[in-house]
Amino acid sequence: MVGSHNLRDLGGVVTEHGSRVRTGRVFRCDYPAFADADAAAWDELRLATVVDLRRGTEVAVECVDWSAHGVRWCRWPLSAGRESSWRAGYAAYLESRPGSVVGAVRAVMDPRGHAVLFHCAAGKDRTGVVATLLLSVLGVAEQDIVAEHLLSGPSVEPVLTRLRRHALYAEMLAGSSLEDQAPAPRQVESLLEWLRVRGGAEAWLVDQGLRAEEVEAFRATMLEVR
Repeated sequence: MVGSHNLRDLGGVVTEHGSRVRTGRVFRCDYPAFADADAAAWDELRLATVVDLRRGTEVAVECVDWSAHGVRWCRWPLSAGRESSWRAGYAAYLESRPGSVVGAVRAVMDPRGHAVLFHCAAGKDRTGVVATLLLSVLGVAEQDIVAEHLLSGPSVEPVLTRLRRHALYAEMLAGSSLEDQAPAPRQVESLLEWLRVRGGAEAWLVDQGLRAEEVEAFRATMLEVR
């Protein structure tokens, strides 16, 4: 994909109950530079909404002019607190800024805003947290959620090369190796364990303010019986 390295459809997987997650509605990505660089890909996705998980300082470094594309753009910045996510663990995003996590999930779930793309800088950590919550709510098996996370592996090297061209990210990544940044099963497994203690992804989201009706509308939109 010209301009982006970690774009994929969240659909296509089969849930534990035998339903298939619909494709063409929810996409995840690293910084979506393809919007300006690959007109054919842009036309194919037919996006209505983009959910940006980055901080304001990151947006200042690079940001697509979504209004020029006729797309609704909303930003729900996720933060793992003072520690980087690969040290603190993915649950730190839910503990540090739960309101932003729920806001991002709500924006992605809303069928009226589909097709929707959610992204951060690399499309791996913050994006992976939201993807884990969405797939878990849809009833996807934990091993399949982990496998989906690992699909980001081949993108890490080219994404890091792009990020290090910017002083902001170069400073953040100083001393971090390719191995440090590679997706690992434990990242998602530990988040799922953390959620299990709290009743699961849906229970945690509802406890934080997401309405049960929003979850049901998302499932009705995204699941098709095989």
